[in-house]
Amino acid sequence: MTRPLLAALLAAALVPGLGCLAYNDPCQPLVDNPDAVIGFLGEEVFLDRPFARHDNNALGQLAADAFQHVEDDSADPANLGILNGGAIRAEGLCVTRTSLRAGALTDGVLHEVLLFENRVVTVDLTEQELVDMFEHSVGSLTPAGQPIPTPFGGFLHVSESTTLRVDCEYPRGQRVRELLVNGSPVPLPPRTDPSARYRVAMPDFLLNGGDGYGPIFGSAGQDPDRNPVQARKLSGVDSNIAAAYMKATYPEARPLLEAGRITFLNCAKPLRPSR
Repeated sequence: MTRPLLAALLAAALVPGLGCLAYNDPCQPLVDNPDAVIGFLGEEVFLDRPFARHDNNALGQLAADAFQHVEDDSADPANLGILNGGAIRAEGLCVTRTSLRAGALTDGVLHEVLLFENRVVTVDLTEQELVDMFEHSVGSLTPAGQPIPTPFGGFLHVSESTTLRVDCEYPRGQRVRELLVNGSPVPLPPRTDPSARYRVAMPDFLLNGGDGYGPIFGSAGQDPDRNPVQARKLSGVDSNIAAAYMKATYPEARPLLEAGRITFLNCAKPLRPSR
């Protein structure tokens, strides 16, 4: 059974609390050494959909950072990396995890959370596409004072190079009020100059139009002028790249912590459970 097929079956059939599914023993680990510690979390990381798709999330940020840096040794490294919140899954192979406790993170758990085995591609986007991408990301955020019933899986987590200020009082298409990449403001509204390009690393699921990004990215992934490059390391697989970055970056003395890369104004916030 392939990883994408397994992911689809899990997403469709796994019911919280019922343990292993009774087909082809899907409880088999996804990596050779699932108990290997690859890094440390400095705080609890919540995996439920409101935390993965409607707020900053440490694992989403980890993956976006890993994508941004995967081509650092090439002639065209990325300016930023992104991960869609829908790629962060609470459904494990045999158990549903609503959160990950602070402390050691194993390779097996990370691969269950980042389950879908997408390839990471780095590509040039125009300034208009970059802004449209982030407007699409936050267009479905729920305004303050309302519940968050079905958060949008296309909400994007961003790498360390990028910060956004989002205001949910504004209509769709006007919610991004500030956007900085590598410390430089992106003009809002964006310039129409097609030479203004940003090199973005993302899962091929998004570049191929997943989560409604097709009208924004168009054929950029097949356009030689956009210089699309699939990551060469670790077969280009998103979870492998994130795991290697975690191992290299977050030892016990410097554990992973969530950063406030996206500032939310007048938006609903998921309620973090008290412990």
